[in-house]
Amino acid sequence: MKKILPAIAISFVFTALMASQLIINGQELSASLTQKNNSRFSLFEDQFQKLQATSSTGKVIDLKSLKEPIIILNFWASWCLPCLAEFPSLNRLSETYPKKIKVIGINNDTEDVEKSVKKIQEKYSLNFESIIDTAGEFADKFKVMSLPATIVFHKGKVIKFITTEYDFMSSEFLSVVEKRAK
Repeated sequence: MKKILPAIAISFVFTALMASQLIINGQELSASLTQKNNSRFSLFEDQFQKLQATSSTGKVIDLKSLKEPIIILNFWASWCLPCLAEFPSLNRLSETYPKKIKVIGINNDTEDVEKSVKKIQEKYSLNFESIIDTAGEFADKFKVMSLPATIVFHKGKVIKFITTEYDFMSSEFLSVVEKRAK
């Protein structure tokens, strides 16, 4: 028993030190993440004011002149299965809030783009416009590094940035939308 007691004491001290380091570093990481997000969101908001493009159907889209209070930019590609999985909830969201939310897809395919976009639009009955971004110009401007990526704006200000497959009809997201879509 006398030999085990020092080992237990050392384990306890080591655990306490590790826990305190985790708490201290965790707060620093949280602050760094907040600062990084603020910087990223400023970039998104700046690009929001500048984005003008022609959709795959020939419609000119100018974000700052859209009337809907909530604009959703959804970066996707036809080969991205998580992107495709989001489409049913994006369609339902558009149908549920037709005058309050505008969804705009930004396609990032690089081969047979028009054919791929048309095929996906038909297969998923997309009820929103998509901008073709073959050269990755918009993805670069918004610093999108992976797909899917979604930026949700309320009157030009970022309210949510999502970098994983997401259910846009979830109660969490709908509560965010309903607070601002008035």
